[in-house]
Amino acid sequence: MIAIISATWGEIREIRKEISKTQKGFCEGMEFVIGELYGKPLLLGQTGVGIRRARKGTGFIIQRFGPDLIISAGFGGALDADLRVGDIILGEWVLSLKKNERMKLLSDLPCSENGFKRGGILTENRFIHDPEGKKKLFEASGALAVDMETWGVVEASLRSRIHVLSIRSISDESCEALPNMGYIFRMGKLDKRRVLSYFASYPSHTLPFLRFRFFNSRKSSHSLSRFVRDTVLHI
Repeated sequence: MIAIISATWGEIREIRKEISKTQKGFCEGMEFVIGELYGKPLLLGQTGVGIRRARKGTGFIIQRFGPDLIISAGFGGALDADLRVGDIILGEWVLSLKKNERMKLLSDLPCSENGFKRGGILTENRFIHDPEGKKKLFEASGALAVDMETWGVVEASLRSRIHVLSIRSISDESCEALPNMGYIFRMGKLDKRRVLSYFASYPSHTLPFLRFRFFNSRKSSHSLSRFVRDTVLHI
């Protein structure tokens, strides 16, 4: 069985719609769906945002279902200035600057899709929303993109020796300034009360937020689903 783990359903919405569902479940904040895609058994799991939730959710999936492969699939912020919204990064390694450690990822699977890049992924436990912050992280890490989950997924898989494939679809470019998504989203869902108070204080952030939510996210999700679909087909 292949397990595809994402922070939110929105990131893999197309895949969730396409699989033939046979089982659904919820345990300790972890929601999952089991079914088939192209005749292959597949588990989709939503862990919530952040390293801790990704680690906990992945651990639950490993203990209960014992997948043969884990795909950490989701959005990533561009650190490399050449990347555009919807570009795909296939992670060769994941880095934690906090721990000053780097771990290898599975990245040599056959794939017919073109137009993706292989490179490093940096995992931070906070949303990086300003160009200056992205520039500093790029210089410090050499990673192509930053996310909030891959490190936690890999940590949970180490003891079981299950390979992890990390696929990130760029949701915001290195030059983009965004609202503080870590504040206005909770558990991967928009907190309406926080949204009202946040944009009352920062009205100039409204347009960048709308662009991210209704253009960037949709384009990124479509690109991610297409690449994940192709990857599953060729495994």
